[in-house]
Amino acid sequence: MFWLGKSVKVPSKGSDKKTEKVSLSPLEVLILAQLRSRELRNKGEIGQYGYEMIQQLNELFAGTWEAKSGTIYPILSKLEGKKKLIFGKREKSPLGPVKKVYVLEPKGRVSIDTIIHSNFKGDLEFISQYIDLLTPFLTNNKDQKLSDEIFEELIVMPKKSVAIAIEHVVTDVDETLCRQKLEALAKTLKQTLQEIDEKLAELL
Repeated sequence: MFWLGKSVKVPSKGSDKKTEKVSLSPLEVLILAQLRSRELRNKGEIGQYGYEMIQQLNELFAGTWEAKSGTIYPILSKLEGKKKLIFGKREKSPLGPVKKVYVLEPKGRVSIDTIIHSNFKGDLEFISQYIDLLTPFLTNNKDQKLSDEIFEELIVMPKKSVAIAIEHVVTDVDETLCRQKLEALAKTLKQTLQEIDEKLAELL
């Protein structure tokens, strides 16, 4: 899981055979993942201001933890200087003043791609298990309004799966893959709806 930190081996600079170990803290993983996600969504290199990065991290943590400049900027400095996974370039911001925009180095790109791709299944399984762990807390919570709000957040997850399936459909191959994903999702939802109907019948 990204919050435990990760170590990966990536090709050494100037060598196809030699590798070097890159160790990343949980926050370093998140910062690199955030930069890489922006690149992938925009089909090319796109940087991010430090302040903008802090705002996005706080949206990600949704109030469970607060990213502050005193924590994030030293990490950015380390990723740029010692680890050489990102670099900062000076650009004029839309508001006028020159600001530092952080962009991934090739080494940083390879590192985060390796981490994310090798942990997809484990991350999703953890999320599933964690939701299961929280279930009794929700069903036995005296604050019914809070439980209902959390339940409403959970039931939109299938909609988010649809968004993943249809994102960036461009070529015929993309359309075929999209259709396959949606068909698999529809099959699962049909099974779930059948289980819901059966349970509702029992409650009537």
